[in-house]
Amino acid sequence: MRLTGMLLVVSLGNGWAAWADDARQRQRYAQAREHYRSGEGHMSQEDFPGALTEFQAAVSLDPEHTLAHYSMGQAYMALKRYPEAVDAYVACRETVRARAALDLRRRGELERERDEEIRETQRALARWRQTRSPGGASPNVTMRLQERLRLLQQEKNKGAADRLVIPPELSVALGSAYFRSGRLEDAEREYRAAVAVNRKTGAAHNNLAVILMMTGRLEEAQASLRHAEKVGFPVDPRFKQDLKRRMKAQE
Repeated sequence: MRLTGMLLVVSLGNGWAAWADDARQRQRYAQAREHYRSGEGHMSQEDFPGALTEFQAAVSLDPEHTLAHYSMGQAYMALKRYPEAVDAYVACRETVRARAALDLRRRGELERERDEEIRETQRALARWRQTRSPGGASPNVTMRLQERLRLLQQEKNKGAADRLVIPPELSVALGSAYFRSGRLEDAEREYRAAVAVNRKTGAAHNNLAVILMMTGRLEEAQASLRHAEKVGFPVDPRFKQDLKRRMKAQE
């Protein structure tokens, strides 16, 4: 009887500890979401240092918060802190990869969190569109929110194998951070990764064309530029003229 009673106490104690751990973890996730939402508010006002502080707090509470890592990268880019943007986007990519290895229970929790993130991003986008005024924040806010929404929707409702595919928007963002850091080879690799996943990623074709032109591969640059235009990406006319001049000079 004594042994049975001791085992029961131990069992109840372990169950309570596990429940308490789960409760604390859920609280951390909730706090992380609040910091993320606050960061989005700062981003909408183009208060990038304030946004960065909130996103950093979010990932310290929930290291698997994919969108907080991504948004941190955007804040660093806006602040022209490009090497740190690289680190943030790489961390974002690692969270995407890590999710593929999660057990089913945690994966289900993450799916629910992602659904809430999608709804929150949609609400933020709707609020911005309704309240935008000539003296308000830059239209770049809309673009940033749309990029995040696409990133989340690409991850939603995918099988385990699909989760191993890095969303092309993330590869483009990382490539741009590498480009701004002067790491052209790394940037080229990321842009090629983006178009390998989705041939209609116009920004990747366009940015790849820039690198190809800069490194003297003019015919390849022209081909990438044509791909960008084919999928409807608005190519800068000055870039087209510059490439045309260089090709003519090479003849």
